[in-house]
Amino acid sequence: MARLVAWVLVIAITVITLVPLGLRPVVTASPSIERSAAYAALGLCMVWGYPLRWPWVLLGCVLLAGGLEAAQHLTSTRHGRFDDFLVKAAASAVGVLIGLGVVLLLERRSQATTRG
Repeated sequence: MARLVAWVLVIAITVITLVPLGLRPVVTASPSIERSAAYAALGLCMVWGYPLRWPWVLLGCVLLAGGLEAAQHLTSTRHGRFDDFLVKAAASAVGVLIGLGVVLLLERRSQATTRG
């Protein structure tokens, strides 16, 4: 299930990042909070879905953020910025770290349960 949610997030983030600015949904007053939440959730879900591949997950999230920021320059109503990329990359790293913590915690609980 985590893999499905993660890939849906990739699609949603891509669409929301590249649609004209007027079509972009606004959930909070701060786009930085929205960016951070989206990329942290992406990192967490990807690590939960692919726990043994967490370095690749982190790299993929950072590359997605950079690629989408660059792709915004191809649209007429959007503009990619390096500071937005940094926010997204940092949020991805936080999400990956939280995801790793959750995965390790669940593994330990599972091992403790099977031991008795």
